[in-house]
Amino acid sequence: MRVSQRSGLFSGVAALACATVLLEISLARIHAAMFGEPHAFVTLSLSLVGAGVGGALLYVAPSLVRPPALFARMAALSSLSSGATLAAIILLAQRGPAPGSLPWLALVYAACTVPFTLAGLALAAAIRHAAAEMPRLYLLDLVGGALGGLAAAAALRAGAPRAALAAAIFFAVAGVFFYLASSGREGEQRAQGGLVATFVLGSFVLLAGDVGAPWLKLPGLRRTSPDRTEHEAWSERSLITVDRPRAGTAMMRIDSVAASPILDAKTTPPPQPEDMAYALHRDQGPALVVGAGGGRDLRAALKAGQKDVYAVESDRGVVEVMRGRYAEFNGHLLDKPEVHLVTGDGRSFARRAPLLFRNIVIPSADTAEASSTGALALSERRLATVEGIGDFLARLLPEGTLVVSRADGDFDRLLALTAAALRRAGAAAPKDHLFACSAAQRTALLARRTPLARADIEALRRHCRRHKFSEAFAPDRPQTPVRDRLVAVADARSAAPEARTDLTPPTDDRPFFSYAVPARRLPALLGDWKALRAEHAAVFALSTLLAVASGLFALAALLPALAARAGRLLRRGDAAAGAAPPPPRGSGRRALAFFAAVGAGFALVEFAVFRHALLLLDLPSHELPAALVILLVSAGLGGLLTARVAPSAAAGTTARVAEALVVAAALAAVGLVPLARWSLGLGSFPRAFLALALLVPFGLLAGSLAPLGVKLVSAVSPALLPLCWALGALAGAAAMALGALCAMNLGYSALLLGAGLAYLLAAATVPPTAAGAPALGDAERAPPRAGAAAAGDPPPGEAAGQAAGAQPEVPAAAPVA
Repeated sequence: MRVSQRSGLFSGVAALACATVLLEISLARIHAAMFGEPHAFVTLSLSLVGAGVGGALLYVAPSLVRPPALFARMAALSSLSSGATLAAIILLAQRGPAPGSLPWLALVYAACTVPFTLAGLALAAAIRHAAAEMPRLYLLDLVGGALGGLAAAAALRAGAPRAALAAAIFFAVAGVFFYLASSGREGEQRAQGGLVATFVLGSFVLLAGDVGAPWLKLPGLRRTSPDRTEHEAWSERSLITVDRPRAGTAMMRIDSVAASPILDAKTTPPPQPEDMAYALHRDQGPALVVGAGGGRDLRAALKAGQKDVYAVESDRGVVEVMRGRYAEFNGHLLDKPEVHLVTGDGRSFARRAPLLFRNIVIPSADTAEASSTGALALSERRLATVEGIGDFLARLLPEGTLVVSRADGDFDRLLALTAAALRRAGAAAPKDHLFACSAAQRTALLARRTPLARADIEALRRHCRRHKFSEAFAPDRPQTPVRDRLVAVADARSAAPEARTDLTPPTDDRPFFSYAVPARRLPALLGDWKALRAEHAAVFALSTLLAVASGLFALAALLPALAARAGRLLRRGDAAAGAAPPPPRGSGRRALAFFAAVGAGFALVEFAVFRHALLLLDLPSHELPAALVILLVSAGLGGLLTARVAPSAAAGTTARVAEALVVAAALAAVGLVPLARWSLGLGSFPRAFLALALLVPFGLLAGSLAPLGVKLVSAVSPALLPLCWALGALAGAAAMALGALCAMNLGYSALLLGAGLAYLLAAATVPPTAAGAPALGDAERAPPRAGAAAAGDPPPGEAAGQAAGAQPEVPAAAPVA
């Protein structure tokens, strides 16, 4: 079978992108289950780090991938990416040291970065040698990534390790496309068919073997008792495990950061502090439980005599466990006539519900380990913001109660948060509306829209004494001076100025309830690595990512300076041989700064806009692939539209697009959070339309900058393209970490303003259009020498084609396959 080089290139790049996104998502799920939730975020940046390292390698040693061995080398790199993926998965399947061991983590991350580096090297080579085809190449790259997101949504149901094996297959398929393209032109070196076939067959055999006779086990999963695990299931969001029943209770764990008991149908639910919701109203409903989990709180509501209980669960995998294997065990709890199950976002349901509730319960399933180690700091808790608590208070009957449960260490912040929401709802004295009690290291806070009467307080006290709960707050007994001040003043910082934790109420702009590091302590904390590792796992992961990505970025940025000083970076044969020379003075620095700014801006916009788009899409467990497809396809279409931009107009168009993104980021900083909150009361279709209206313009604008930059740089110094691509990717990786820290400390509005500054820098550093710019390839051609050719030279037979500005490596004669 023979395909044209153009078709083989496009198909191979699309398969590479599909494999990269599929592997990225699969590894994120595996790392979350093995090492904790913060590592999922870090893993999502590995593809950017790998692309950056791959581009820098190609700049340093252009002979790695160039004609006439361009397609042969790309086939080899894709096949080796498949092999590196298999090696990384097998390494993860080995029982290593404790999950917190830094050397073991470093080894795992290094192994997992290798496939992305090899794939990034192949992609950088495609961009370097097919710059004229960049708009279509970019479109197929991003469409392939979107297909990888869809494949991940399907493959994760079979398990994250198997999804990673499927990514190895897609890498191998990319190698097949490049192999077929290597025979599409006379004079092109043919790829090694044996190498390609080895990894194609090997990846298929390993996946088929695991399906037929499972061999791939992850022994390092973070669960309390792996020897007692009875059931294990992967969902699009998490790994769900269930322990063998003991004393009528089977403990269900979600990625080991949350735990919820599944009670036998005959087991009476043990009393918990959040049952205060029924101490005042008993059987008077309706009731709403946000976070059904294993059903303990539903059973408590039914035990209290509730006849109309609405249960909301956002994780479809949890619902499948409850209605599947454990349906008989729990007495078909979710299908009882008194229970009305809703799969989706609890806050959105409350906003849209056509009725008011007498009791709303928001239990906490966070494990003690996750709370104490700071593993949840990166998790958005939009139920626990001033606006979120206000939304639930607004859905109560005048005498209705809202009960929110959290770990003891989080209670003071929860108290300040609820007091702020009551104050915003019009309560003159919030303390008169609150009561709290605690047990088993968990405290539940009851809030009511109207003040609690003396009889109500005494009834709650009798309930707590009867069940041996400790009173944590009451209008007449605040327990501590800090709690008394927290409900009395509007500014939580003035209530406890020396507090070691941040008591400021979270907002929708900064919805990180579990991140409680005061801004004044952050610099000192970043310098205390021991405390970071022990108590602030998320900040430790982000700071490590920022340090690594920034170091690699600085090293890559120094490469042109080192090349100019040394005269060459790679010696091969004689004095004329060497790596790509530095670009013309000034234009090269502008090009590098431009790509770095574009990479950082896109990462910051993606972080903020993408997360809010997930809220808009009312697709439980499928919002991630849906938003990913919309963003990537729109960005690819934006890149395709740049094909019509003439080279002479490219600089002006690029500057205008970057300026438009500055305006868009500023508008988003003002209106994105209010838009997301307002949309919670809308139906599914209007919210999906809003998500499209949000993602598509950003995608079209942001997606056009990289192809425009490639068009400008390729006319002046095509040898610089791999390094430009590398700096853009590494700047994106560093911006992801910095953006997360910015959002956690300052909010999404500040993050979007940072994105606007990045695009403002991009507008100021647009590479100029060179008058009479040399044709592609001329800028890197060394002076001819007898018997020798420069490292970047094309084969002699293709020199005439390059002089005419053609793309000999990728002929345009055949349409895209």
